[in-house]
Amino acid sequence: MTYGVIICTKCREHAQIIEVNNSKTTRCQRCSATLNTRKLRIFFSSDDLKEAISIRTQIQAQLSGTGSKGKSLDALAEEYSYKHQTFGNEIDEKTACLIDNRKPQKKKKADELIIGILVENNNQMKRNDLKEKALKMDIGEEQFDDIIKKLLMAGELYSPSKDIVRIV
Repeated sequence: MTYGVIICTKCREHAQIIEVNNSKTTRCQRCSATLNTRKLRIFFSSDDLKEAISIRTQIQAQLSGTGSKGKSLDALAEEYSYKHQTFGNEIDEKTACLIDNRKPQKKKKADELIIGILVENNNQMKRNDLKEKALKMDIGEEQFDDIIKKLLMAGELYSPSKDIVRIV
């Protein structure tokens, strides 16, 4: 679960925490305005709820004027962007907020990554070169050997010579 800190675009006086990509709308806890969560600027996001609460408190203090002087909300969001991503790069003209235009990304399985590497290299490679590229993509050495063995047994790959691997 990813938590995001947003600010109400209607009253601009209240920061709250939402579950990112969980619902299409939410209500401001202060002014009861209905907010489209997909169009809101997420000032901070984290998988850790306690961390999100801490940042929400800092942003709320900034909004109410009791926070650290001289820091704008953008500066506060910028301060945490090295750890956590602020989503969106297009501005919605109506709400003056960044649009979250991310597409859900599926994490590829290791065997799909290996097949992808082979496809990019004309469907065949030397085993050592394939292993190097796979290791760069965070596939472990033992995992690589197991996957190659599995793909060879399944008939998806074959080895025309000792050190060459090729897609069937």
